[in-house]
Amino acid sequence: MPSLNAHTAISAQHGGLAVGSAGTVTFHAPPVREVWPRQIGLVPGRADCFQHREAADLLDRAVAEGGTAVMCQLLSGTGGVGKTQLAAHYARTAWEAGEVDLLMWINASSRESISTAYARAGTQVAGADPSDPEEAIGRLLTWLQTTERRWLIVLDDLGDPGALHGLWPPARRRSRALVTTRRRDAALSGPGRRRVDIGLFSAGESVDYLTAKLASAQRDDEPAQIAALAEDLGHLPLALAQAVTYLIDLGLSCAEYRTRLADRTRELADVVPERGNLPDDHHDIIAATWSLSIERANALRPQGLARPVLELASVLDPNGIPTEVLTAPPVLNSLAITRRAMVLKRGGRKKVPRVVTEQEAADALRCLHRLSLVDFVPGARHETVRVHHLVQRATREALMRDVRADDGASGRELGGLLVRLDAETAVEALEYVWPVEERDDTLMAALQANAKAVADHIPVTAAEGIDASHFRLGLRLGEAGHAAEARHHFERLLAGLSVGAERAESGEDVEHLFVRHDIAWWQMEAGDPAGAAPAFERLLADKEDVLGTAHPSTFATRYGLARARGESGDPPAAVAAFEALLADRLDALTYRTRSFSLRRTVRSARRASDRQRAVRLEASSGATDRSPGALPQREPPAPSARYGLAWWRGVAGDPVGAACELEELLAEQGDLLAAFDPLRLATRHAFAYWKAEAGEPGRAILLLTELLADQTHILGPEHPQTLATRHTLARWKGAVGDRGRAVVLLTELLADQTRILGPEHPQTLVTRRTLARGQLRSAGEDV
Repeated sequence: MPSLNAHTAISAQHGGLAVGSAGTVTFHAPPVREVWPRQIGLVPGRADCFQHREAADLLDRAVAEGGTAVMCQLLSGTGGVGKTQLAAHYARTAWEAGEVDLLMWINASSRESISTAYARAGTQVAGADPSDPEEAIGRLLTWLQTTERRWLIVLDDLGDPGALHGLWPPARRRSRALVTTRRRDAALSGPGRRRVDIGLFSAGESVDYLTAKLASAQRDDEPAQIAALAEDLGHLPLALAQAVTYLIDLGLSCAEYRTRLADRTRELADVVPERGNLPDDHHDIIAATWSLSIERANALRPQGLARPVLELASVLDPNGIPTEVLTAPPVLNSLAITRRAMVLKRGGRKKVPRVVTEQEAADALRCLHRLSLVDFVPGARHETVRVHHLVQRATREALMRDVRADDGASGRELGGLLVRLDAETAVEALEYVWPVEERDDTLMAALQANAKAVADHIPVTAAEGIDASHFRLGLRLGEAGHAAEARHHFERLLAGLSVGAERAESGEDVEHLFVRHDIAWWQMEAGDPAGAAPAFERLLADKEDVLGTAHPSTFATRYGLARARGESGDPPAAVAAFEALLADRLDALTYRTRSFSLRRTVRSARRASDRQRAVRLEASSGATDRSPGALPQREPPAPSARYGLAWWRGVAGDPVGAACELEELLAEQGDLLAAFDPLRLATRHAFAYWKAEAGEPGRAILLLTELLADQTHILGPEHPQTLATRHTLARWKGAVGDRGRAVVLLTELLADQTRILGPEHPQTLVTRRTLARGQLRSAGEDV
């Protein structure tokens, strides 16, 4: 730069003034011309086919109701729900309506980005020195607090509540702030702030959006397929936008796209546009949307647990997972192993606790909730957790990708194995939580839904065989009274075994035999004994050929066949079959019945933290036996042959003999079976039934009333055994003269059976016939 001297020409431009001598020159800048209103930062463009949604009205109401008391609204929700678009819509509306003099749009993903934006704004609106960012930030905050101008500051995508420490826009009348974030931390609350939770599109909003997008591309599709696609994508706005863009680009119909989406050999990244072709200025494909949130949640205390908890949740029911499942001992053991393995993988030498506590697992769930990755369902007696099914899928795929990155080509297979291990851990947790003595219908419904969900993640093929967890899940469904669902569960297993097998139903394959037995058994329980009988006959021949006549599983099939014949209308054949069973298998049957009942008692003792009692019972019952003869692991337990013989003797015309035999059997069961065991409950019902038929209806009514209370408590009001007892009790109340009450009870029962079992189920038909034919008049008349 040239030096100034007496001959230097000095001039000022643009209205400035220069005063000085040869040695010193002072410049006076021209006055800054303020231009209002002004906008700092770029507001995102409106999304194509932007839909007005209920969430926008919710935001408007929140602002209106807040008045001068609430100056800052926090839009909170998981990634992809459209928080940024809602904030941008609100900002544009306020700007275009002339409601603000200053609109600032700030990327709030880090404290650095917030500070940089504040410093720049301080220079522009408060005349701060640009060379001193800290002073510029202070000048801006002072200006915001003292100015009479109306301002709106939008802080988009706040990643860490601490990033706004000392930088929250001040509360000011006629001005306001809007923050979008995935966080739900308590640190975000404060005077003048209100959180507005942003959720998914409604079903109608999803359909309207997809329809408008298709129309904009001169495309249409079947309304039913559009609605189904919206449902498949879980009404997540980001997923809807990327999916419809992808199918338009490739010329797919909604049905064709749904087929690709359902194909588990494809990843989510394979069914959305590539990064360069994303719609509406999206930064990430759907699969990557939640990765940063997961990392942040995993970094919160207790460190390293949030991600493995989410991986376990990803194989369960997205609509509601009881927190008891995700904090059960099998999960805690798995989390401890995973945490230790991750520390060792990173080369850490820090001592890692060998156990994970229930409280730590619960805290990890709260970390996921703070990052909007899971939601807690309020008001439930048993707290449940919801996870969007696309978050689940992205989590599973991320787990497999991480393994592939470390292990190359074999990684996908190994990643699939890790997902399966998570599923098996989830099954063990469900087993642990599954009620034994107490019955809570809400919890039972949630456990059943989770059992069906997790089964999809434990593959069944001829090469892999069937995991024991599959058998346990099917048995749990059946024991809970869902016989038709249990049957379908085992039919899916049989179909899986056929994949890659030369013979789909080979008598040489023991697993086939077990599954075929389960299918026939639950077909009979679902009300189709005539269809089950021939299935049992074919199966019996194969079992005797492969397992032998003395195998416990062969006995179970003989029992099923005897019962199916009786229920199909041939009581004499049933009596003969049960007499043969008693002659052949009484001792082994007694062991099996006792073993099964004590297994249930062992589970109860474990949950009651009575470890010594559980170990003692296991030792006495053989409950740890893993041999093929340990039937409760793979097939439903057959009640004693004496029970079957007594029942069908009564049906064949000897009610007195049936009642006497059942009374003796109940006395013996008192030493072998727990009071809550379904086998003992069934024997109590049979005894009361034949007591009434033998001429003692008064005593039978007392027995049935006590039994109904126990069944409702243990099995639940909708269990088939409970419904059967209600029918028997109503019938005999009418028989002793209380016909009006009996009609009321049967009418209520018929409505429940039609809803639960279906209008054509045999029990439903019997109740309908009882009402229609007036069988309440005679105690001895058959139902």
